[in-house]
Amino acid sequence: MLIKVVAYQGRMGEKLTLEEKIYIFKQRPDFLCLPEYYMLDDTVDDYHRAALNKNEYLQYLSGLSDELSTCLIAGTMVEPDGNKLYNTSYVINRGRVIGRYRKRFPVPRERERGISPGEDLFLVNVEGVKVGLMVCGDVFHKQLYEEMYAHRADVIFIPTTSAYRPDDSLSKKRYRDREYFLDGAETAGSYVVKVCGVGKIFGHPLQGRSLIAAPWGMLCQTDTSGEQTRRILTATLDISEVRDFRKKYKRKNNRDLERTEIII
Repeated sequence: MLIKVVAYQGRMGEKLTLEEKIYIFKQRPDFLCLPEYYMLDDTVDDYHRAALNKNEYLQYLSGLSDELSTCLIAGTMVEPDGNKLYNTSYVINRGRVIGRYRKRFPVPRERERGISPGEDLFLVNVEGVKVGLMVCGDVFHKQLYEEMYAHRADVIFIPTTSAYRPDDSLSKKRYRDREYFLDGAETAGSYVVKVCGVGKIFGHPLQGRSLIAAPWGMLCQTDTSGEQTRRILTATLDISEVRDFRKKYKRKNNRDLERTEIII
């Protein structure tokens, strides 16, 4: 089974242009993934204000999924629930919401500003493909990749914002991509699609280092010249091949993993 995935490295708070939508539509993607907090622009200065726009954001993203006739991993948005806020990623298949995932490990600055951690592993079966979700800082917790392996995820989408580091070296960037994403793909026995935003969030500049990895190596990634600009990464993934990899892959640690699984 072959599927087409598109990683849209967009500028924060800026909707897709007509040219970009036409280009993506022509790719006929089965899945399109957006960055973490993609809809937030420079006018939104805190998470509570961002939460007020949740319904507006969701309406736009549902329309985008329908317009492009694809399953949209809709980046993330701030979702209010009672007196709590969550960093939530919605999965929208051709205009219809089919699930959501709440980031389980918000980074310290998120916790300090009111983002609560989610609790559950999330997978959804989309036309025979088992899709898992993680968000940004979740990748620092290897057990989440191990859980994805235990539940046989085929593709893991990871909406991300990556802070710009003026003193960053190429070797440091390559190390992080290998440590948290390429090694994660191997641990999970799954394809990994990391999607970054560019521009700023809450006044802090970002760098876009989007990538698509397989358990056996990197398939494509944004080069250093494209870290500050919009980019569209496209890859055709062989689901049968990754499932065959999992059957043959020998785990060093074969312990049972107990976690709530959500299948929709």
